Amino acid sequence: MFYTEFISRAIIWVLVAYFMANSVVSATPIIQEDRDLDLRSIPLAEWLDAKEVAEIPWRLRILPATLRMDQRIEVPYSAAVRAKDLNRSGNEHELFLISVVSNSDGEWLTQPSFIRQTIDGEIPSNLEVRFDTRAFVQPGDYLFWLVLYDAKTGKHNMTKRRVRVPGIRNDPLPDAFGRLPLVEIPQVSRTDGGIVVRLTGELFLPVKNKRRIEIELISTMSTPEQWTNRARMARNHSEFTSGAIAALSQIELANGSLSISGLDLVRREVAFDQRDFRMIDWPALMKAFKEAETPEISAADLQGRKTNGAFFRDFLNERIIAEETGPEAPLRVFIIVSGSLLFERGSDLEPLEFEGDCGCRVYHLRFRLNRNDLFDELQKVIRPLRPRTFDLRVPADLRKAIAEILEDLGAS
Repeated sequence: MFYTEFISRAIIWVLVAYFMANSVVSATPIIQEDRDLDLRSIPLAEWLDAKEVAEIPWRLRILPATLRMDQRIEVPYSAAVRAKDLNRSGNEHELFLISVVSNSDGEWLTQPSFIRQTIDGEIPSNLEVRFDTRAFVQPGDYLFWLVLYDAKTGKHNMTKRRVRVPGIRNDPLPDAFGRLPLVEIPQVSRTDGGIVVRLTGELFLPVKNKRRIEIELISTMSTPEQWTNRARMARNHSEFTSGAIAALSQIELANGSLSISGLDLVRREVAFDQRDFRMIDWPALMKAFKEAETPEISAADLQGRKTNGAFFRDFLNERIIAEETGPEAPLRVFIIVSGSLLFERGSDLEPLEFEGDCGCRVYHLRFRLNRNDLFDELQKVIRPLRPRTFDLRVPADLRKAIAEILEDLGAS
């Protein structure tokens, strides 16, 4: 199951949190070595061995496991304390939600990790303090041990919940989780690009190709024009696209290389470019996503909107003609990741033109963000390349597409 020549690398990608509107502040997971809480200063082992207790009124919620677009299985969970309950015990609180995950026999699979929130002053009674976090897991049966501790009052809660994570039915990538830990609670950090999650596990997506393959992931980063005023759709586009890149970037070629280009079609520029990478520069990529999604654009960019599609065509054409061709040349593969794109009426959407065979393969992974997302004008531009198009609505669609791409490339 494990590939002996594997070199570990950290994978970082976007975490789109779904904090409730009435939370006081979003809590950020802190690595266990953080000095804000010395776990040796509290009798954590005794609390976990004792009966369940709830000295602080709270509400705990563990959601069902779901497959994410980055092809990891996630169990989201949260704890909430009403402001009026906190106010009864004072105006100063230093709250920690401590998490440990074990197997069904109680054997720890993770070290304790925690989230911290500090309250200084009385909180409006209609609010609540909320902790949202998640665990990335493989299919199996687990115990989630959760402790809520107030360092100011000394009170604590402890509970354990059984969580069953079913396997993926008819999994097209049955070995993809072979290198992953059974459970991983991610580290979260804030960058100029937003919130990113660092995980140390990696998917197992090998390609046993004999001919050298050079893959370029080409991603549209700016929100499709038809969704620019729809915040939720823009957020989904960013989440889906970054998740797909996270998964695709873990393809392992027996002989070849991976590169990535991120395009801002609104500003008609290459927002991100990394050649022949072993690990994507995720903070830089997330920053590029954020800038591409910024609604403020220049007057010149607005005036040139009818050339947005032409920019994509010209970029792809340059990539095609710039590479060597011939029987000894590597197989060039373009994986285009985009939403369904509609352009300004009257836009230049002339198809690509080139002489002969491009000597390449093109896969188009196209997200359908809702049931009405049916039209895509980018297809007109790339039609001469005869792309193999996959319509993606849910993470399972991407998983199937990756499996088919790996099989196709493996025959090369």
